[in-house]
Amino acid sequence: MSMLSRVADALYWMARYSERTENNAHILNVQLLKMLEQSGTEYEYLDDWESVLDICASKEEYHEKYGTIRVNLLIDYLLFSEQNSNALLKTLVAVRENARITRDMIPIELWEVQNAFYLYLKNDITERAKPFPLISLNYFLQSVSKTSMTATGLIESSMDRDLPYHFMQIGKWLERMEKTIRMMLITIEHIKLSNLTYEAADGTFLLNLTRATETYFKKHHSADLKSVLSFLIVDVRCPRSISFCLNNTKQALIAIENAHFTSEFSIVFSQLQSLNTMIHKLDINALSVEETYLAIEKMLTLCIDFSHSFSTIYHFHEAVSPN
Repeated sequence: MSMLSRVADALYWMARYSERTENNAHILNVQLLKMLEQSGTEYEYLDDWESVLDICASKEEYHEKYGTIRVNLLIDYLLFSEQNSNALLKTLVAVRENARITRDMIPIELWEVQNAFYLYLKNDITERAKPFPLISLNYFLQSVSKTSMTATGLIESSMDRDLPYHFMQIGKWLERMEKTIRMMLITIEHIKLSNLTYEAADGTFLLNLTRATETYFKKHHSADLKSVLSFLIVDVRCPRSISFCLNNTKQALIAIENAHFTSEFSIVFSQLQSLNTMIHKLDINALSVEETYLAIEKMLTLCIDFSHSFSTIYHFHEAVSPN
C-alpha cells in the first residue's frame, strides 16, 4: 500500500469522529426539541435522557461521577466535559486535528471548514456562561449538523476516488453502522426494563434518533417497533440502515485492496460476510424481545470485531480520548 499507515489512520478516524459528532449532535437535538415541544417537567424525561446518555457516552462513567441525572448537568457532560471522551467538544477537536494531519490528502476547503468551526467553538461557544438556554443549544447543535453536511458535500464532490477517500468511507459507514445498532439495542433494553408489550411498542423515537423518519414513512404507515427494527436492519436503500452501511463498507474495502486480495483481506471480508449472512437470515417478527436483543447484540459484536481486525491489518492505532 502506497499510503503511510499513520495518514490512513488519521483519515479513518477523522471520518469516524466526524460521523460520531454529527450523530451525537442530532440525538441531543432530538431530545431537546422533544422537551421544548411538549413543555414537560425534567422528571418526565429522565428515561429518555438516560437512553440518550447510553447512546452517546458511558452511562456507568456518568453515574460514577455525578450520581443522579440532571438535565443541565447531563447536557454539559455530553457537550463539554473533560471527563467524557465522547463529549462533542472532544470529538470536534479530534476531527480538526486529524484534518490538520491529512491536509495534503483532503480538499483545502474541507480543512478550512473544520478549522473555522473549531475556532468558533473555542472562541465563542466555550467562553459562554453555562447553562445555555435550550434555544441557544438548539442553534449550536444545528450549526454542528450544517458543518458536518458541508464537510460531507466537499468530500463527495471534491475528492478523487482513491485510497484517502476509501479509508474515510470505511470510517464513516462503520461508525454509522455501530451507532444505529447501539440505538436499536438501547431501545429494546428500554422495552425490557419497562415491561412494555413488544408488539405494541412504538418505534417513532428510534426513527427520529436515526434520521430515518421521512424515509420510513414513505414506505410504511405504522411505526410499530418490530417494523422499524426490520427496516433499519434490512432496507438496502435507507442510508441509515445496517444493510446500506454494510454494503458501502464492503465496497470501500474492496476498492482499498484493488483486486490484490491478500489472506488478511480475506479475514476481514469474511467478517463482513458473516454479518451480511446474519442480517439476511434474521426475521424480527418471529423473535421475542429477549431473542431480538441477543441477535442485535451479536450484530454489534461482529461489527466491533471487524473494526478491530481492520485496524490491526492496516496498522491503525486504537482511538485515544481526544485532547
